[in-house]
Amino acid sequence: MKKVGQPKISFFVKFCIAYKVMQYQKRYNYTPFKAWMKLTEHKAFKDLMQEHFKNRASYLLENLLDKARSDGIEGNIKDAKKNFYKNHIKKIIGNFKCLKINNAKELKEYKAKIKANMVSGIVSLKNTVKKTR
Repeated sequence: MKKVGQPKISFFVKFCIAYKVMQYQKRYNYTPFKAWMKLTEHKAFKDLMQEHFKNRASYLLENLLDKARSDGIEGNIKDAKKNFYKNHIKKIIGNFKCLKINNAKELKEYKAKIKANMVSGIVSLKNTVKKTR
């Protein structure tokens, strides 16, 4: 039995989009929409959207990309990005609300905390115990 309708987006693509939008929100203090618009300027955005739009019409992807258009209408591209945000990205971000984005300082502290926990306990005894012959 064949499934009817639009193919599902992979978890990887959803996670990448949500992570980068949230990262831009935190780093640049942007709103989610402004962070989405900044993500559309990223050099790997085309590859990410190709994965999202696989098995679909190519003109949908063309509408989101910032390419020089023959008709010269810039408003259509911005409207397509805005509609895509409204219809898809809001839901994707809503699914990943518990996602924590660390800045460099927080990440360094977290790694130090993990390292400190690793040397305590039985593992710490491994190097201090001398073997007798």
